[in-house]
Amino acid sequence: MKRPSGSIIHRRLLPLVALGGTILFFVYDIVVDWLYEEEYGTFHFLVELVVFVGVSMALIVGVRDLRRLRSRLNREERRNKLLSTALAESINEQMDEWRMTRSEKEVAWFLIKGYRFSEIAEARGVKESTARLQATSLYAKAGVSGRAEFVAEILQPLLMSVPNDSPPPTRRTTVETEPH
Repeated sequence: MKRPSGSIIHRRLLPLVALGGTILFFVYDIVVDWLYEEEYGTFHFLVELVVFVGVSMALIVGVRDLRRLRSRLNREERRNKLLSTALAESINEQMDEWRMTRSEKEVAWFLIKGYRFSEIAEARGVKESTARLQATSLYAKAGVSGRAEFVAEILQPLLMSVPNDSPPPTRRTTVETEPH
């Protein structure tokens, strides 16, 4: 599976590659103007040299920002992996407290992830009625009457550490580079 951060990096990399191509063109043009056309003191030559320096600086800053972004994304991916591992362990502990069987745990994970009973049955190679029966059994062990209550019961202990007076977290849809 492709990492989501990979597409972010690739979108930021394309303009840098274009800048690199532009720099190569200006290097070639400046060398030709200087060595073959002897224009090294002309206004044309100086303008090209200034543009070359500007584009080169833009590339350097862009590469630096891309490295920072890549580092930040890697840090966040490691953090997310640690958090998801801790979350899974906590959920498994709750299922162990409810004395769920291995099959019930498998069904529970599918339910938590939002799969339909037909999808659960197909993934597990059982009939849909078997998946429903196992779900009913795990609901009884958890002391709930259905999927929504089951998921809420799983999440409730995990949310107990969140202060009641804290505002809900805001959602960021884009990843930005760190400040310079």
